[in-house]
Amino acid sequence: MRARRPRYSKDLKQSIVQKISTPGGPSVVEMAEKTGVHPTSIYGWLKVHANPSNMQKLNEWTAQKKLLAIVETFSMNENQLGEFLRSSGLHSSDLEEWKQEFYSSQRSPGRPKVDPEVVALRAKEKELSSDLLRKDRALAEMSARIILLKKSHVLFGGNEDDE
Repeated sequence: MRARRPRYSKDLKQSIVQKISTPGGPSVVEMAEKTGVHPTSIYGWLKVHANPSNMQKLNEWTAQKKLLAIVETFSMNENQLGEFLRSSGLHSSDLEEWKQEFYSSQRSPGRPKVDPEVVALRAKEKELSSDLLRKDRALAEMSARIILLKKSHVLFGGNEDDE
């Protein structure tokens, strides 16, 4: 028979989440050891019960605002950063997450895109070069025929007008 999962009251869940969410509060593992609740359960409660209004506020931040916040906070000391985070309703983890998103979205320099006009001009140049090569070969062939025709008339005799 399967062991029965313990049921925890909503008040207990909220109090644990609140204690963990406070700055300088215990970690999930510490709280799990202290209360006897499995850490996985606490992580689940954090997702469900952790300040949903804050999550909604985070969704309102556009990419431009996020980048501006990263740039503004880059040179701040701890006190200034703390004040900025409190006034913005953010956590330092939000900024770190945004930084990682920004860095991961940046591509390596790689090959630059070529102007479409340049691509068209290169294709045209290639076509003209191959056409010129074909005509050079045809001209060389005709020159060789003319030379052979003249030599054959010299060797075998004949009238050039016969041709």
